[in-house]
This record gives sequence, structure tokens and C-alpha cells, in this order.
Amino acid sequence: MKNSILNRLNTYFCEYFSDATKPTARNLFLLVITILTLDTFRSVRFAHSHVLSKIAGTSLNAYYYTLRTDSCDHSRWSDTTVSKAVKVVPDSLETQALFLSIDDTMVEKFGKKFELCSKLFDHAAHNGSNYLNGHCMVSILLSFPVLKDGQIQYLSVPLGYRLWDKDKSKLEIAAEMVRQAMGVIGSSRQVFLLCDSWYPKAEVAGLINEFGNLDIICNARVDTAMYELPPAPAGKRGRPRKYGKRIHLEDFELLTPQSGDWKIGVRPVLTRLWGERVVYAFVTASKKGGNSRRLFFCTKKPDEITLDYSLCADEHIRKYGEEDINYLPLACYQLRWNIEVSYYEGKTFWSLEEYRIRSREGIERLINLLAVSYSAMTLLPYSDETFSSYQSFSAQETRFEIGQQIQASIIFNSFVESLETVKKARALVKLLERHIQSWIGKVQKL
Repeated sequence: MKNSILNRLNTYFCEYFSDATKPTARNLFLLVITILTLDTFRSVRFAHSHVLSKIAGTSLNAYYYTLRTDSCDHSRWSDTTVSKAVKVVPDSLETQALFLSIDDTMVEKFGKKFELCSKLFDHAAHNGSNYLNGHCMVSILLSFPVLKDGQIQYLSVPLGYRLWDKDKSKLEIAAEMVRQAMGVIGSSRQVFLLCDSWYPKAEVAGLINEFGNLDIICNARVDTAMYELPPAPAGKRGRPRKYGKRIHLEDFELLTPQSGDWKIGVRPVLTRLWGERVVYAFVTASKKGGNSRRLFFCTKKPDEITLDYSLCADEHIRKYGEEDINYLPLACYQLRWNIEVSYYEGKTFWSLEEYRIRSREGIERLINLLAVSYSAMTLLPYSDETFSSYQSFSAQETRFEIGQQIQASIIFNSFVESLETVKKARALVKLLERHIQSWIGKVQKL
């Protein structure tokens, strides 16, 4: 049916699989439908027995083949997500900054049959050891502005995941993912890259020299060397100094903003991370006391950030911007936490840790299907008016509502197909009883 839930979803997802063959595109779409329908995507076999076999007569092996075949390039799915996200930004917010966040997460796996599985150090491991056996994934997340009740609100969607294979460093993988996203965003929008203290170096730090509209707001190691701006030429012979006097965290004068829980000190500095480029250093300390201090950098002058903070729904961004524009980069940096939220939701609600496929190609394709499905639940309410009532919902709530509609559609379609062969009223009653009992049993299992 033209306006059915499955047809609407097919219209949205077909752009992702446009370069695949028809059977592959169809199987990938059905896998996405299964991800949205099931509360937990335990395995392809589980999905086939509970949903896929009810929709199509395709064999189980066909879906395994679809996940490991080279007939489509899943690395390009992130381009489609970026394109869809940029399109939902209202025309009135085209000048507002976009934010990319990069980080990595670990997934513990049991056994040695998984490709690229290795012993990894995890400072946050809860298994009684600082090491786990599993995969390390580098991911990228996009935060973009929308209007809600007349205020600017930033939504975030995961763009994709890549397994760390030790042939490339995580810095190289992250830089490649940022370059790919910037290729779709273009050069007309201001973009900020948000990252923790592990990433602002080497290939990632050098990205701002490749893209004129890209800057970095990052946490940094407290022992990072900082210098004052070089003194003016004295007219004497010899090469002028590139750096001024060495600066330490204790040299920052910390002020106490009315909003927030931190004392803040700001000053322009030079670092060896970005050579002769002037960057802005932020030192923070808790208002409650203590000697602990944190260091942040922003490669853009704070008053040149194109963000209308006065209309932001986020209280920190609005109050920091109104009190002192120099505090704005710190308020923007809090959007980096959204990538941590996406890891939690991905592992808790989207079965990011549940995959049982062994090959690297199959693992990456499946976890990126999960990312595509997750992103769709945020983007669909803004890109299709049919789902506009879900704009205030979380991705999980939208998924539940759409999943219910998909289940009802599957039951209705299978009932109609069976009804076509019914000739007597008694047979119709038995058919209804069988479908009702089947639905009750399926709900109890799920």
C-alpha cells in the first residue's frame, strides 16, 4: 500500500542501498525492519526465525551472505546520514555551527573466532581486570540544530563505526572519518570537531589545515606545553622568536562565572600541536575547591563562533554566552558528551554488543546497519511529516512506536494472504484463532 509503514520506511532507507543489487538492497532493508521490530537483535538467526521468515521466503544463508558480500559499500552510508541530517536543518539556521564528535569504544567478545579480536586495555572495564578480549571501534557523531518551540536545539546522530585493525592507528581512522563527513558537509558551514584529550594530535590536529571551515574544541593533557605569543621584533639581528615565555596552568587567572560549577581562565596561547597558529586555552577548576585543574583548547576565536546562543534551549550555552562570549567554547564542548550517550544507548537498546558474525566485513556492516537505524529514529520525524508527531520522542521511543506499527502490518499482510485461500466461514474462524494465538505467543517470547 502506498502509505503503509513499510512503504514509508522503504522510501527513507532506499537511498542508503542505491549502489547495491536488488536482492542485496532488499535483504539489507529487511534487516533494518527487523532491527526496528525486535527489542533485542540477538543474532541473524534469531531475527530470521522471529521476523524475517514471516516477511519473506528468503533463506537464512542469504542474509549472512548479504552482510559479508562486497556488492555494496557500507562505508558510504555515513554520507547519506550526513546529507539527510543537513537537509532537516531549517533555512533560518543554515549559519549555525555544526559539531562532529570522535571517540572510540570497546566491545567484549568471548572466544577467538571473531576476526580482529584482541586483548585490549580498558580503564573502565568492570570485569575485575583492566584488560578485556574484544573489538575496539572508532566512531563519529554529528550534532546539528533544529527549531523546537522557537528555540535552537542540537540533535545528535551516529554516522558510523569502524573496527580498529592495528594496520592504522585510531588517529588515522578518526581523521579519515572526519574527512569523509566534511566532504559531504562542504565548505560553506562552520564545523567544530569535539574530542577528548587522546585525539588532538598528529593526523586529527592537522585536519584544521586541510579544511578552512573546520576548527577543534578539545580537552587536553594538563602537561601540554603552552607559550605566550612571541614578542614584537626588537630590530636586532638574528631569527625572531617563534614562541614567547612558557605558561603553566597556575599562570591563568581564574574567574568565577555566575552560571556553571567551574572557575574559568582564558587566554590566547601557542602550542606545538598547532605550530604558529594562535589558539585559545581554557583552564577550569571546581568552585567547591580543590587543586585539580583541567585544560581545554579552541582553535577558533570565541567571538567568531556562529552560534546564536541567545536562542539556544541549552541553559549552559545560553548563560555562558550571555555572561562572557569567551566562555562559549566550553559550553559547546559539552555536546561531546552526546557520543558517550550514543554508546550507552547503542549497547543498552540497540544490541551493539550482541553481534555473532565472525568476519570483519560482516561485523562492520551489521553495526553500521544499527547506526543507520538509530539515526533514522532521530531524523525521520523531521524529514517525513507522517512521523512528525515523534519529534519530542527519544530514538528509543520512536523505535518502539514504529516497531508496533511494523508488527501490526506484518500480521495484517500475513492474514490477508491466508484469507485469500479461505472458502468457508468455519475456516475463517480457525484462521483468526490461529493468528491471534500466534501473536500472543510471539509477544510472550519477546
